[in-house]
Amino acid sequence: MKAENVRKILIFDQGDPVAAQLMGKAAEVFGVGADTGYGPEYVMLRARRTHNLALEMLDKTIREEKPELVLIGATALGEEAAPALGVRFETGVAAHCVEIKKNEEGRLTFVIPAFGGRAVGEIFIPDAKAGRPAIATVKPGIFPDPACGESTEDYVAEHCRVIDVDAMAEDGIISKGSKTQGAFRLTGAKPREHLSGSITNADIIVCGGYGLGSGEVWNKLEELADRLGGAAACTRAALDAGWGCAEDSMIGTSGRAVRPKVYIGFGISGAAHHTCGITGADTIISINNDKDAEIFAASDYKGVFDAEQVIDALLGEIK
Repeated sequence: MKAENVRKILIFDQGDPVAAQLMGKAAEVFGVGADTGYGPEYVMLRARRTHNLALEMLDKTIREEKPELVLIGATALGEEAAPALGVRFETGVAAHCVEIKKNEEGRLTFVIPAFGGRAVGEIFIPDAKAGRPAIATVKPGIFPDPACGESTEDYVAEHCRVIDVDAMAEDGIISKGSKTQGAFRLTGAKPREHLSGSITNADIIVCGGYGLGSGEVWNKLEELADRLGGAAACTRAALDAGWGCAEDSMIGTSGRAVRPKVYIGFGISGAAHHTCGITGADTIISINNDKDAEIFAASDYKGVFDAEQVIDALLGEIK
């Protein structure tokens, strides 16, 4: 599909900052200002509290609005909704994109990690059209928040026409408790407690990979992050090892993208599916006992040391 043929874009706002990030990326690729003839029309479907209506309302809105492109945050809800919509509309879904762009031929291009994160691939959805849109999902934090000198809400209000499912449910226009096959219902939420803070907005992130070697070393890393006033994060391999790190502390294509002032990685090999999540960091420091570790190519500073020894030394200095 040629990018110039995208005249309407639907963005799903499920209460995560990723909606504004998707709007900012779309504005970068396509421009804004449909009324002036420059850029497509933007429609945002807002269902922050009525998750049970998500799939139902996405389906209805696509049929009524007929966008050429649908952008969805790759949250737990978004990762369920996107492929279901792909089946319903018999269209392509580009999952976990790390970039959306126009190539040299002007074709809309979705960039995703491939071969276990060892490379990136480009996806084209040639049959997308109005009413049968291309669908893409993007993890929160992959794209920056719109740098527009105003609040996110003001930015969205200025550039998007908002369809507010929450308000319609409150006004009785649609049934808040409606039951639709394949829909979603949020029954409750309980914040997970961590020793250190959240990685989403942390200025300092201390991240551990499988090279840490054990859960005991992970506990030390988490203590180090706490003493530095930052947040502890992990790779997929460390999470799968069951060392105590949480799903929402994972960085990478199957986790989150982060933009700290300082990222310190211990025992991380540096596969692309992790490093794509730290490209927004101001400074990257990596510690690995393998002098040829791939992570060093993405680092501003590197140290060829044993991870546990360095963590112990830092804990001894930082009280």
